[in-house]
Amino acid sequence: MRFARSFVWLAVLAIVMSSCAIDAAELPATPTPTVAPSEVAVVTPDPAASASPAVTPTGPTYGKLRVFVASENTEQVWVLEGAPNAKFALVAKIPVGKLPHQMAVSPDGKWVAVNDRLSDQTSIIDPIAMKEVVRIKVGKQPHGITFAPDSKILYVAHERDSYIARIEVGTWKLLTPLIVGVPQHVLTIGTKRPNILLFTVTNSSEPDHLRAYDLATNKITKFKVQDVHDAYYTPDQSEIWSSSSGFIDKPSDRMVIYDPDTFTVKEEIHLGSNHYPFHTMKENQDGLYFLPDKSIMVLSDHKGPSLLWVDYKSRKIVAETKGIGSQPFHTTYDPLGDRILLTTNVDGMVNVIDVKTRLVVQKVPVPACHGIAAVGIP
Repeated sequence: MRFARSFVWLAVLAIVMSSCAIDAAELPATPTPTVAPSEVAVVTPDPAASASPAVTPTGPTYGKLRVFVASENTEQVWVLEGAPNAKFALVAKIPVGKLPHQMAVSPDGKWVAVNDRLSDQTSIIDPIAMKEVVRIKVGKQPHGITFAPDSKILYVAHERDSYIARIEVGTWKLLTPLIVGVPQHVLTIGTKRPNILLFTVTNSSEPDHLRAYDLATNKITKFKVQDVHDAYYTPDQSEIWSSSSGFIDKPSDRMVIYDPDTFTVKEEIHLGSNHYPFHTMKENQDGLYFLPDKSIMVLSDHKGPSLLWVDYKSRKIVAETKGIGSQPFHTTYDPLGDRILLTTNVDGMVNVIDVKTRLVVQKVPVPACHGIAAVGIP
């Protein structure tokens, strides 16, 4: 979100026009709990089907879900673990750069990346070893971040630079950047359109605040729309939706809906004056797994505060999860536990939400948490 609140970084952030939330008070470090033994999900053979050929499971399989959470005011990424039927517990804290913010996980599950927003760096984490393997110097104030669908390139957007960084995965070398001419806020790329990199414009007086970079032709197409905060595909990638404002003191319930092939506005809707929609789960960013019900899109809601369950085809909110803290941001999904994990920045909590009941079933303290990404571990 494009704002800054009073804290030790106030002098640094005074010149920054765009921001996502920065916590107002540092919370005490949480002692590391004892982690219960992980439970491995197995398929039990059916004796009656012993004569039939073996069927390979098609769904995700892992012993535990490892969740990486950016803790802005500790300069660390906190790591939570939970087996499918067990609670999540803190297992590690990984030192990174200053103000870790947005995160991404590679689609192959080998890497987790986080932008260190106030040190102009991107940290790369090995999710198995749970350690930072390299810290890459990028442009000014990195914010948006996403992997390519084939896991070969990492893209980093900058709120105070006019290019998008391209980083070769594995070697971590900076490649020729994408020159876009304006600062950027967030990035989005989908598996159905792997050559289209969406980015929103920030810190600029230019019009057309949502743009598409064609990675095959290097052509930039401007959507004819103003006041865009974040942009994302619907779960079936049939549409693009964008939220508005991005300023805490200027809430907006406006969502704009686009045709992803023609880059044209289809419709503008309002979710109600008591809502302020922000982010949703994105491919190539927030985790390896996503809700199996493709008719529902979840949106973090600052004004609730809540998590909104939206039937995007009917344009209606069908449920709302309350009981979360102030300023909810990013979400990830645990398919075997059928749980969503949502960060709330001000109270410093990762909220664990049961998908069936849509209720909060656990809260895990992580100071000033923002970005989140999850990887299944055997």
